[in-house]
Amino acid sequence: MLAQMGEPFDSPEFLFEVKWDGTRCIALIDADRIRLQNRRYIEMRERYPEFACLGQLPPGTVLDGEIVVLEAGKPSFPKLQQREHLVDPNRIAIVARRLPATLIAFDLLYDAGECLLRLPLEQRKARLAAVIRRLANPHVIASDYVVAAGVRYFQAAERHGLEGIMAKRLSSPYVLGARSPHWLKIKVAQTGEYEIIGYTPHEKDRDAIGALIIGERHGARWSYKGKVGSGFTDQERREFMKLLRAAAVLERAPRDGPKDGVWRLGGLRCVVRYFEKTKIGMLRAPVYKGIVRTG
Repeated sequence: MLAQMGEPFDSPEFLFEVKWDGTRCIALIDADRIRLQNRRYIEMRERYPEFACLGQLPPGTVLDGEIVVLEAGKPSFPKLQQREHLVDPNRIAIVARRLPATLIAFDLLYDAGECLLRLPLEQRKARLAAVIRRLANPHVIASDYVVAAGVRYFQAAERHGLEGIMAKRLSSPYVLGARSPHWLKIKVAQTGEYEIIGYTPHEKDRDAIGALIIGERHGARWSYKGKVGSGFTDQERREFMKLLRAAAVLERAPRDGPKDGVWRLGGLRCVVRYFEKTKIGMLRAPVYKGIVRTG
């Protein structure tokens, strides 16, 4: 079940919980094995030996949740990435001790073979809490939540530097494979100003940009901060192409930029909204919000 985008609101018909910044996981417990599948149905069981405890649950149990690596009580996406790409069992075992993962379960789809998909979320949450209590393992916890007070909950998430919150209708069923209005993701965003140092071509329109390349100057050196490919009108994409085609070529372009990048320096800065910086300073999910001329 997937969520639509939303804005902060209050409602006694909804619960509100943290939007955990991790990897979505469906945990399926069979009689002879455990499966951990991400949104692309890739099996993750071997990456996370700490979740062997799920084998204590009754066969026919299915959990929905998020795998995170916590740092000072908050999810760290860069630390999770260190776990995500490991394949060697010995290396996995070593890193699992240094960066232990937690499965934060937020829904129960099957309970010992009983299908709960049509039950209201409120009942599924109660059943989930009971399952997690019986399991009693620190690597698997149930996501906490509040009812009704969505605005204050969002403000608290913002103060604590979290990615955002989820709003879920208490009476809703679990709708497989659907992006449902019963679930809303409400993200905390940040804004910043960055130099425009090039563009990538549009796939279909040669007179329009596909994305802006943004960066920061450090003395004579430029660092690449990301591609901004959304937030534009079609007219703005064409206007940027005219400006950047006429701009000077950027000397010493960053080596880690996009392979199809066209590097230009026209004295332009843009305002972007983004949700987080990666460990190396890249912007996650930047969106164009406006332009500032600098010369």
